[in-house]
Amino acid sequence: MKHKKRTKHIASVVMKISKKQNVVKDVQESISLITPLLKKNAQLRGFLQSKRFSVNQKSELIHAAFKDLVHPIIQELIIMNADDNPIMFFRNFSFYFNSLVKDELNIATVTAHTADELSNEEKDNFRTQIETIIGKNTELSTVVDASLVGGLKLRIDNIFLDASIKTKMENLRKYLLQ
Repeated sequence: MKHKKRTKHIASVVMKISKKQNVVKDVQESISLITPLLKKNAQLRGFLQSKRFSVNQKSELIHAAFKDLVHPIIQELIIMNADDNPIMFFRNFSFYFNSLVKDELNIATVTAHTADELSNEEKDNFRTQIETIIGKNTELSTVVDASLVGGLKLRIDNIFLDASIKTKMENLRKYLLQ
């Protein structure tokens, strides 16, 4: 729990610095690059957690290796958290930072489960309607679930809405069996 509180605090500080320097998007892209890299590359993790190398040696190598790929703020964050579990830290940090970015940019994540594939025009119309209703920009993703029969299920951030025919039929069946 203590680590999560620390990670949230670091994410909010990085967000403030990023906003001040007007580099929020660059920092977010760097986080998106480094998080899977740390997860997949055991050699990088081993190097970061190794006691054989000094902080200065780690710092020099990180700056040289990620010079043009990763924003300097994230390079420093890698070095600061090298001794901890970098996978866990960056996974949590990424989640908290992206949440702050979405709040700052007034973006909602919307996942729509539909019975049939939506055309691009239908997706655009649906996105526009959702944005009008909730008053936020949306990151819309769609999932085809043929078991729904018709209608749709929505997840808007952490709110779930189920307007599928399948659920309506199940509710009707339960009502009739009472």
